Amino acid sequence: MARRNQNLGVFLLVMQIMNIGIENIPPVTLISTVLQVAIFLELGNLEQWFLSPDYVCISAFHVWDRKRWNRIILGSLYHADDFHLYYNMASFLWKGRQLERRFGSVYFGFLLTIFTVLTGLVYVAINIALSEIMDDGSYRLTCAVGFSGVIFALKVLVTHYSPSGTQYLMGFIPVPSKYIFWAELVFIQMITPNVSFVGHLAGILVGLLYTKGPLKAFMDSFLQSSEHRRFYGGGYSTASDNDYYGSRYNTRYRNDRYSSNRNDDYNNYTGGLSEEEQMRRAQEESLGDGGRMYPDLDDLRRRRADRFS
Repeated sequence: MARRNQNLGVFLLVMQIMNIGIENIPPVTLISTVLQVAIFLELGNLEQWFLSPDYVCISAFHVWDRKRWNRIILGSLYHADDFHLYYNMASFLWKGRQLERRFGSVYFGFLLTIFTVLTGLVYVAINIALSEIMDDGSYRLTCAVGFSGVIFALKVLVTHYSPSGTQYLMGFIPVPSKYIFWAELVFIQMITPNVSFVGHLAGILVGLLYTKGPLKAFMDSFLQSSEHRRFYGGGYSTASDNDYYGSRYNTRYRNDRYSSNRNDDYNNYTGGLSEEEQMRRAQEESLGDGGRMYPDLDDLRRRRADRFS
């Protein structure tokens, strides 16, 4: 019950959702977010499934040795505190809106399920390998909770479907966009040593298995995304994406090979922001600006136009 008193992160997340607008959040992304908030707040009978971190956390010992496979799902949906929940869900809202719009809700729900299971399995496999290679049994006991591994897998997809160029880590460190998730993996570990490096790495590997390996073809053999149907059903078009994503953020994207129109596409799709910039933007929006909950969209559009004029 004590977790219900940890309200600041939940409050910021609610403000973030209101700022985006519930009507602008696709159903699977919204339901997934609400579910994880409900689990954190221990609403209804959910508490019986999520008694404590020790009860649900994912480790090689619990999952592989003791065959408690349900922890792969339960541990991924559980968050240790309110800011753990807030940062993960703010990032997930950003990525989920983009990818669900691209793939369609049914396929995106399918993708989330597969990614959640595979990220947990890869996490367990890495720790078993480290335990054997390093001859150190502590790796099998290392336990993790949270959705960040899945979010890193989604980050790989967002990067894959965005135009190549440069993103800026922390707003000033230029990183080629195709390497941004690797840079964030290292950077987040440096500034927050207690986060699960192996869990984040597992997510990246799952994302790469989808974009570079056989996972996408395997999943498409069971269920095809709306992107696939648009492309093979008479031409692929993303013109409507502008209406969905809006033009709320100034892009930090740089690449002379692309025209300003491509920069606009990139801005609509990812905002050109790294993971840290996304989190900072989410905090600023949640806290408001001079008491105004919604930003001045006309002003932001005007500044974006001035940037590329």
